[in-house]
Amino acid sequence: MNMTTTQSLRAQTCPDSVCLKTASRTFSIEQWEDMTKRASAWLLNQGEIGSTVAVNGQNRWETLLLFWAAARSGFVFMPLDPRMTEAERSERLQLAKPALYMNEDDLNELEHQLDQTAPSSYSHPAQNALFYSGFTSGSSGKPKQFARNQSSWLKSFEAGLADFPFSGTETAVIAGPIHHSLFLYGAAFALYTGQPILLTEKFLPDRLSVLLNETEPFVFYAVPTMLEAMQAVNGKGIVFLSGAGWSAERKKQWSSAHDQIRLFEFYGASELSFVSYMNPEDVQIRPSSSGKPSTGVTVEIRSGGAACAPFEIGTVYVNSPMLFSGYMEEGRCRIDLAEDGFYTVGDAGYVDEEGYLYIVGREQFMMISGGVNIYPEEVERIVIQCPDVEAAAVTSIPDDRLGERLVCLYTGKADQKTVRRFVKARLSVEKTPRRFIQTDALPLTSNGKVARAELKRIAEEWSQ
Repeated sequence: MNMTTTQSLRAQTCPDSVCLKTASRTFSIEQWEDMTKRASAWLLNQGEIGSTVAVNGQNRWETLLLFWAAARSGFVFMPLDPRMTEAERSERLQLAKPALYMNEDDLNELEHQLDQTAPSSYSHPAQNALFYSGFTSGSSGKPKQFARNQSSWLKSFEAGLADFPFSGTETAVIAGPIHHSLFLYGAAFALYTGQPILLTEKFLPDRLSVLLNETEPFVFYAVPTMLEAMQAVNGKGIVFLSGAGWSAERKKQWSSAHDQIRLFEFYGASELSFVSYMNPEDVQIRPSSSGKPSTGVTVEIRSGGAACAPFEIGTVYVNSPMLFSGYMEEGRCRIDLAEDGFYTVGDAGYVDEEGYLYIVGREQFMMISGGVNIYPEEVERIVIQCPDVEAAAVTSIPDDRLGERLVCLYTGKADQKTVRRFVKARLSVEKTPRRFIQTDALPLTSNGKVARAELKRIAEEWSQ
């Protein structure tokens, strides 16, 4: 089954129901189906089935339509961050070599093009065909292109329906950038299940708070910084939270302050989809964890090829029908599966005696100071709890005595002595950075992650 089939069936049974609303447009299911057929036909006129269409991934209905039409017609949809520099965009286009690239001007002309295109009823039948591609960044910020097939997302839809308590009346509010997998997934899940979508052009906290309060019940996809910025949400609904950096204390505080909103958090990755999730009860009793494995997922912690005991830190391995197809290398997908079908993105973690998963950090970023293994993420989680600290990133520089000496860069109004005292009271001496550097901004990759190599370079410069 093509992932767009359910939407086509609803166009026959409830054609007048709302499918998508933006600030300026509203589409019924019947209208969206007609536009999907026209966009599918238009894509088929532009290139061959299996070709990649790259799109300036702005939050607009045209972007979402091209994604849905690409899935229908057998193309590979590749959204690009509109905030990229020309050099970053060129690098990704050179790597992916798409048959078609749609920039902002092209999106502005799309509706006119579709008005002149006869609709096509073609639906690509192969679930194992690639349909979505994007980029992840390592510590150097160098982009790595990944790809997924429809089967992996269809399985994630099934897991979502099994694990999360939908009533069937929710409206999906998509306010984060849809070039990001989390928010594109939220929109795709809504189209698949028939949830009406409210798509906002930008994340404007005050305006979005009003929108959520007026939309009951809602399903809202968020990262921690979004929830921190929204202070007046009192509506009723579900929040799906993803992304590291929110402390256990803040999760509990936010949940207690919003008793009409059920907070679900999930751990995953572009390569893995859902791995584990926490329900509202878990947020209260195991707030530091990443929950228990999602439906259909098996998680194992391994070290040196052997399974770890509870509370023993090792590499997180995942066996799941939701895995990606691989990284693109010379036009082909390559995935390094273990012999037993398990896969890892290199996260380090452990499970407790009840099977709750805890993510410690990314193995490749691990530092050794004074003979102690230290993950920057575990230190960063403490630093950002300090009042008046907005964001933090930890790295290390060479040290003749310790091997590596920890350095923390942070943003916010807190002075260095205050931050040092706060962290020292909560972490061992070995894990407390020897130097704190207050800065206006942290070095980030185009995906919004800490650029670890640049961070280390900055720390070394400050320490000379």
